[in-house]
Amino acid sequence: MKHVFAMAALLAAFSAHACLFARDAQPKDWLEWADVLVAADVSAIEREKGMDVVRLLVRETFKGPPAAQTATLQVPTRLWSACRLERPAVGAHVLVAINAASDALLVPLSEDYARRLREIRPPSARAPR
Repeated sequence: MKHVFAMAALLAAFSAHACLFARDAQPKDWLEWADVLVAADVSAIEREKGMDVVRLLVRETFKGPPAAQTATLQVPTRLWSACRLERPAVGAHVLVAINAASDALLVPLSEDYARRLREIRPPSARAPR
């Protein structure tokens, strides 16, 4: 079954610490911070009124509900430059993290980093069907 979850990441909620975290966090840090942590491919990205609407195809769950197959994030367009993060392109493989306060982060995900996350993820997390 296809599930969609949508989260809005608000630039005002991002401090310099959050930007540093997004760039420098280790796998265990992501697992501690996030309630939902998934690997996804960007299927579309479009600008709407100062926001980038990023549509994602979930490929693997590191933490959280395994049923989600798609996700949509609304990210302030200026977040990428403010945090010195790469704005994802269609086809990019990314790590998506959402915490209990509904703060969301999206960063590029390499295969090596994904392997490191797999090695320490909770046993209940698995790839979506």
